Amino acid sequence: MSTDRVITRSVPDRVRRAIGVAEVPPRLAALVTLPDHDYLDAFTLEFRDADRWTAETWARAMFEDDRAVLRRAATRGLLGVMLSRPAPPGRIGNYTVVAPDPRTLRGDVESKLSEDQVIVIVGADEVSLVTAVRYRVPIARLTWGALSNLHRSFAPRVLRYAAARIR
Repeated sequence: MSTDRVITRSVPDRVRRAIGVAEVPPRLAALVTLPDHDYLDAFTLEFRDADRWTAETWARAMFEDDRAVLRRAATRGLLGVMLSRPAPPGRIGNYTVVAPDPRTLRGDVESKLSEDQVIVIVGADEVSLVTAVRYRVPIARLTWGALSNLHRSFAPRVLRYAAARIR
């Protein structure tokens, strides 16, 4: 399982984060189906009446962007990454949607380096984004070690961005 260091703290604007298997709330960690994952985190945005929207709606607001490319490029500077164009049913961004239901959506993606899973969970007054990574090759640990800091700064922003889009 995970060898990453454990950090739990609040992020400004009502986003809580939990980094590491020992810190992610069990109710969120239990939704991960990726066996023997090496990395796990969870970010939760407090958002009144979050359950007015489905997990799929939240996920699309987080990971897709239907605006023109130039406007998306401007947003990239704010978010740190370019969001994907709207995907067909069964996909959100680069992720294959697996086992969606109104409150939970799991997206899986594989590469030569790793298998990754994101889970969007909607509660009455919060939405969570869980990320799990399993390294396929040793170099993946080094690669994710470098990228995980960017991921941890991006995740709270993508939750806030989705909340702004969904309102």
